[in-house]
Amino acid sequence: MNGNLTTDFLEVLSGEDPMLRSFPMPSDTIADNYVSAGWILSQMDLAGGKFAFTFIEGRAVTVSVDAMSFHEPVFVGDEVSIYVYPCSIGTSSLTLKIVAYASRRSLKSEIVKVTEGLFKFVNTDANRKPCPIPGREDKLAQIEEHKVDGLGKPSRRAEEHDNGLTEPALHAFLKEKGYKLSLRSVPMPRDTNYLGDIFGGWILAQMDLAGLKEAERFAGQRVVSVGIEAMSFHQPLFIGDEVSFYTKVVKTGKTSVTLKIESRILRRQEELYYKMTEGYFSYVAVDENRNPVAIEK
Repeated sequence: MNGNLTTDFLEVLSGEDPMLRSFPMPSDTIADNYVSAGWILSQMDLAGGKFAFTFIEGRAVTVSVDAMSFHEPVFVGDEVSIYVYPCSIGTSSLTLKIVAYASRRSLKSEIVKVTEGLFKFVNTDANRKPCPIPGREDKLAQIEEHKVDGLGKPSRRAEEHDNGLTEPALHAFLKEKGYKLSLRSVPMPRDTNYLGDIFGGWILAQMDLAGLKEAERFAGQRVVSVGIEAMSFHQPLFIGDEVSFYTKVVKTGKTSVTLKIESRILRRQEELYYKMTEGYFSYVAVDENRNPVAIEK
């Protein structure tokens, strides 16, 4: 389904309205009017969280993202529609295939697939602890009737999360592993979802920003996001927590670079740093026409 789609074909493909429809603004761009991959990821996570909340009938939190791929860029003013399809359900988890399309502002009849990925959500109680999904058997029957195929098996497994580390121990650990600090941020109330949690999309956007910064430094030229592998969430994030994003290059190609990105959180009034997320982000060097170019290293 790569390539351009007509409006009629898209309506047949979805069979229903999108879970979310949005228009990126200039504040959502990174350069040359291109909308950041982080913004797209946040919208996909928001759409998936909305679907999961309604389907599970309770609080749902993002725990992993896998098999992400980016096919087309998004520009300011494009109409972005996000569709959500159930793939599988576990005792407390729900896996969704989320697909984003863009209708070009300059040519309304042109609709392109932007990206797709597998997002996993877990049902949690008031204390954010995993709990069984109510009416699972009935929901399983619904999924078996309407589910779509996934995007392929996970290609890389994330490492097990560790216990909290003091600041000196964390610095020694990261230095030994070859990581460097690329971004540090503190989430604010505006970064919460409708349940009051810092939603996974904000975290994904920050990780992509950290990776983009390091990939451009490595390539010495402009890069764009092209994929995410084995994304996992280990800890929740709260308003006011300090979150640091560390990166390291793990693979290079003629035009591409893959980074392992890991985030650590420092809770307010605490002294230990905990691993919050980790994942593999891939970027490709491009010229001014967005064509891949060789990385001169």
